[in-house]
Amino acid sequence: MKVYIVIPTYWTSRQPSFKETIYDHPTEIEGEFETLSRCLKSLTIVKGEFQTIVISVPTRNSLANMVEKKVDSIVKPFQEKLNIKVFHPSTLLKLKRKLKIQGFKSFSNYLSLKGYGNVRNLCILIPYLDGADAVILVDDDEIVVDENFLKKPLELLGKTWENKQIFGLAGYYMYKETGYKLKEPENPWFLVWNKASLMNQTFKIIDLPGRFKPTNFVFGGCMAIHRRLIEKVCFDPWITRGEDIDYLLCSKIYGFKFLLDNQWNILHEPPPKKRGFWGEFEQDVYRFIYQREKLKFLEKKLGKKILDESLDPFPGYFLKEDLEGKILVTGILYHLNQHLNELLKTKNLRQTYKIFKIVDLLLAKAKKYALKNRQKYYGFRKLWVKTVKKLRGKVEPF
Repeated sequence: MKVYIVIPTYWTSRQPSFKETIYDHPTEIEGEFETLSRCLKSLTIVKGEFQTIVISVPTRNSLANMVEKKVDSIVKPFQEKLNIKVFHPSTLLKLKRKLKIQGFKSFSNYLSLKGYGNVRNLCILIPYLDGADAVILVDDDEIVVDENFLKKPLELLGKTWENKQIFGLAGYYMYKETGYKLKEPENPWFLVWNKASLMNQTFKIIDLPGRFKPTNFVFGGCMAIHRRLIEKVCFDPWITRGEDIDYLLCSKIYGFKFLLDNQWNILHEPPPKKRGFWGEFEQDVYRFIYQREKLKFLEKKLGKKILDESLDPFPGYFLKEDLEGKILVTGILYHLNQHLNELLKTKNLRQTYKIFKIVDLLLAKAKKYALKNRQKYYGFRKLWVKTVKKLRGKVEPF
């Protein structure tokens, strides 16, 4: 089996721009701190044969040249040891030109390095075109601490489990201070937006008996995907974040099961997020409203059911019909805390509403986005399935 480990690495500049694509914690080009070299060094302990692909992702096009030079300089010391190929924005342009020449213009138009879903699609498409049978996704803020990191998922990937072939496997993140659990914030606005707590409840299956078990979660930095699944399911370019769990849900509705391997994990040491609660909350509002509406559409289109209690506690909690209420209450609690002194000076509800209006506007925009885009994944996935097998062995990705 030809196996690839693929690492997307996200880069930004100290000089902000309104044109930037939003990611959780891109690395500053000008800074001394970076996590990519640490991740690559950790891969040198891994047993088994594999090729490595690093995908460089700038937060805006104007940074592309600087990012390419920076990533190349970091990768160079590991080039031979890890058999690394680097896929840059300039490489993407060349690939898109090849696809257009071969008559795949409509497909090439979808290929992009903007947004998590688009980046992940390149993470599976590039190695697939290069001949991969299996793709292991790792993020640049992670450290491999197990020499059998490659061996473990390959023990089951593509093989049969309880009379069903398994083409997707999930590992999990470990943290030095908390093990596999996330830290649970105690701020009042987490009263109903208790995402970390719900995820921790879901993670309890890690400790249940048996190595492999069906799962509702997968981490984009520790997942294994067989070429058979790559040929049938793509990531969603319209999801704002949580593209990994969304991929699992899309795989599920199209008939593919992901299993959790409770012996397969990776150390996660991300730098601090810079956008704060509200920045992530905004992206999550778009994410869950859109995801719910998309899955409703797919349920009707495919005649299948996925939005039920089997998704509880996470992500099911955020895909129910009371999602709008949870968003409004959370937004109000947050702004109540942030603007308490200002609110105490208001004289009527009209003045009060002006402070909370941002929450109403966020919800309205997210619903508009969801209704506008909820059908697009269905069409894109059909184009993906129709196209990718025709490209394998005919179009070189580099």
